[in-house]
Amino acid sequence: MKRKTTRIREFLSSSLVAQAFAGCFVATHIPIISIAAYVASGAAISAQAVLLIILLATIAGTAFAFVVMRHLLLPVGDLARGLKSYRLESHIPRLVKQRDDDLGRLTDEVRALINSLEEKLSRLKRQAFSDTLTGLGNRRWLAEVVSSEIARSRREQKPLSVIVLDIDHFKRINDAFGHDTGDEVLVAIAETAKRVLRPYDLVARLGGEEFCAFLPGTNLKEAMLIAERLREAIAALQIETLRGRHVTASFGVHEGNIAREHFKDMLRIADDYLYQAKGGGRNQVQTIEAQPAVMQTAAPD
Repeated sequence: MKRKTTRIREFLSSSLVAQAFAGCFVATHIPIISIAAYVASGAAISAQAVLLIILLATIAGTAFAFVVMRHLLLPVGDLARGLKSYRLESHIPRLVKQRDDDLGRLTDEVRALINSLEEKLSRLKRQAFSDTLTGLGNRRWLAEVVSSEIARSRREQKPLSVIVLDIDHFKRINDAFGHDTGDEVLVAIAETAKRVLRPYDLVARLGGEEFCAFLPGTNLKEAMLIAERLREAIAALQIETLRGRHVTASFGVHEGNIAREHFKDMLRIADDYLYQAKGGGRNQVQTIEAQPAVMQTAAPD
């Protein structure tokens, strides 16, 4: 008997339907129980007393039913408000499991669903903002973070420079040695850029064989020196599958006018200097000066 009572209690505490039924059952029987108690008391029965008892008992039963249903359904409102906040403001709600019934399990499932969505969104965002081959950020990522850097440079009145580099004769490398070797070259240059550049510099692969770095707090002269170090490091790379052939890159460097230039403006100007470096013989760093800042003999094709 005790085990059966325990099972019934567990069922009532875990089933929302059972709890609602029990509450409604008690609420609807309050008038009957009240009349039965009145009759059992032995008092003189009068129509007025019976009507008054029924009215008061009905009000009490309705109030009891309201309290029970409010208690049972209150977490639904919390869930709805939390989901609305998450949908409109991307604010992750703090969903507290208040009971171990169906609504408690629903709270657990909603929380698990939101956590799963956040993990997938985070993974998708990483994929959307990174280059899968080199592990660097892509153009979309760079545009987002550089916009913040430009705003900070304007506030603090600090310089901001950009370096754009393009691998020389990359198509010939792919044609002569295959795309797997081309991928090795791209990865090697990405690793070299991360090694040569400073920890707070922003480097990304723009696409194909073109890379870009934004240098916060760096004027043109300093950026030229950094670009030259990177050019030398790339020219010194030893990639086994190239069978002794060296890789070189051409560079365009520009110090942004933080008062009026945006990300795309700085990138476009640096890209113009890059094409001047290509036209001037490759394997060199070019900037606003008429002559290349650094000129080297281009590597033989």
